[in-house]
Amino acid sequence: MAKKKIDPLNREQYGSVSAALTVTDIPAAVSFYQKAFGFAKRGIMNGPDGKPMHAELTLRGTTLMLGPESPANGKANCEKCWSLSRLSLYIRRERRQSS
Repeated sequence: MAKKKIDPLNREQYGSVSAALTVTDIPAAVSFYQKAFGFAKRGIMNGPDGKPMHAELTLRGTTLMLGPESPANGKANCEKCWSLSRLSLYIRRERRQSS
């Protein structure tokens, strides 16, 4: 039996670019993005304390990730941000082979 090949970029779940927003309230943000833009909820993951620590939404093949504010991780309090949330972009690419 051949070993199943693992795709390190997980192309079935993620495109070349995924956005991640830092928000003050993950469940409220999930609800807002579902109602306002039609995102589908892929899932919400809770941390050891039972509070949401990560959520993923999808829209037409695009993934939007949500995470909580965390001063320990450099994620600022959004009330002090210039916008309602902080944004990070994750760009996935193939590793180039040296010639």
